[in-house]
Amino acid sequence: MSENQTSSTKSFILGISLVLAAFVLGLMLLFTVRTLKSFDDTVSVRGLCEREVPADRVAYRISYTDKANTLSEARNLIDHHSKAIIAKLKEAGIEDSEIFVGNPSMDDRYSWSNDISRITYRYNAGQSINVYTSKMDVVTKLQNTLEADMLKEDILVNGYADYQFLGLNEIKPDMIAESLVKARESAEEFAKNSHSKIGKMRTASQGYFEVNDLDETTPQMKKVRVVTTVEYYLK
Repeated sequence: MSENQTSSTKSFILGISLVLAAFVLGLMLLFTVRTLKSFDDTVSVRGLCEREVPADRVAYRISYTDKANTLSEARNLIDHHSKAIIAKLKEAGIEDSEIFVGNPSMDDRYSWSNDISRITYRYNAGQSINVYTSKMDVVTKLQNTLEADMLKEDILVNGYADYQFLGLNEIKPDMIAESLVKARESAEEFAKNSHSKIGKMRTASQGYFEVNDLDETTPQMKKVRVVTTVEYYLK
């Protein structure tokens, strides 16, 4: 074989090799582009989980005021009336460990009045007694009777009950799991309607747990709510 023929053969082989390399590279680029594009096909869904649960603690706040012309008289009234209210609470079934007496407040009306001659009593004394208990039925009964019972002893009280749910940590895992299942169901329904399939989970975000009264008339029942947001790949 002549030197020119050998050189032509080498050039031909080199050309074929370059063409094949360019072809393979093109296929690889096409595959890469399609793969990356598939990563852009996602669906974001939300899974809602709600539970109705009974309150497990109630904070019952009782407040009242007394009027007096001397600090010692105001203090004596506060102490006397506090003992009467606490006795009624214990009679209803509330224990000492569930009763917390706040510090009394004293308002000297002479300090801000421009005409003290119009003031009948110099001091307004305020007191609050807080009850923290799991005895829902006892507090419910007290709400219906305490104000009237104290009024018979010339003590004007106001009571407010805040029903609470403290067992959130016990139900959190099950609620999160249920919200994820519902999110998956929503994603699968979307994939079915779009003629695709659900792939791996891309991101997940758990929302805040909300605890609210079931409605205005039944604060003893709570509605616990959580929404989990999940993003899936589509394929």
